[in-house]
Amino acid sequence: MMIKYFKHLLIILVGVSCKKEPGVQVTEKDSDIVESKSLMENPGDQVQHLFIANGGSILYLKNGDIKGQARFDTDGDFITELLKSETNGKYTDYNEYLIDSNNKDTVFFFNGFGKINEGWKILKGVSVDNPMQIVSYQSPKKHNTSQTETISETRLIIFAPEIQTFADENSAEADAYFTAMDDWNFYSLELNESFEKLGVKTHYMKKRFLSLDLPNHKNITIDTRSNINGRKALALLYKKDKIPMIISLIFGDNDLDEVKKYLQ
Repeated sequence: MMIKYFKHLLIILVGVSCKKEPGVQVTEKDSDIVESKSLMENPGDQVQHLFIANGGSILYLKNGDIKGQARFDTDGDFITELLKSETNGKYTDYNEYLIDSNNKDTVFFFNGFGKINEGWKILKGVSVDNPMQIVSYQSPKKHNTSQTETISETRLIIFAPEIQTFADENSAEADAYFTAMDDWNFYSLELNESFEKLGVKTHYMKKRFLSLDLPNHKNITIDTRSNINGRKALALLYKKDKIPMIISLIFGDNDLDEVKKYLQ
């Protein structure tokens, strides 16, 4: 059973959605159940997720344990100290959220725009440097080189929309599709021109799978037709050697300060 102070901690922590969601349908198919593992030498390697707010800090470890402290000092090597605290529960990991195994609370990682919710400092074992940084994506089950494009230089990457055909091109569905395509053409051109002014070239994807060269991490391959941070993304910004960030197709919807900071 989770001790009383930790239940209180989960209630007072701000900036994260931590509530029971009866509408969430959880299946074994989309879950990533955390299995017990031996502890690694580097304390930080044990951390799957880290959440920090004014109310305290919560560690979600790779072995499925939850540890937390209210009003915990986050100066210095606080993760090592926090790891010494008592285990308060267990959790199950999913692509876009986790579920506390004891009280069934659902804790979400992203909002509806793919932005990382405030308070998350580590997600899926990766330090969060940018709220639009990608940490959740799908990779192809089998590597298909004929359907993969590899990017190794700094680029704005715009995904190509799926081509659809209609038996009746005057139907409501066809009209909505062609309108969306016109919007895509307009906004993608504007986005391209805006990033050129920032000194960033644009790469228009022609294939489904995107492979990114990350020598400081591991190379990743993304299925561009799948959800990225829980949403359908239309563009990414990739700076060489950095984890990419999601970019809105409408240039004015992006946080330009975050973009410039990422490009430094």
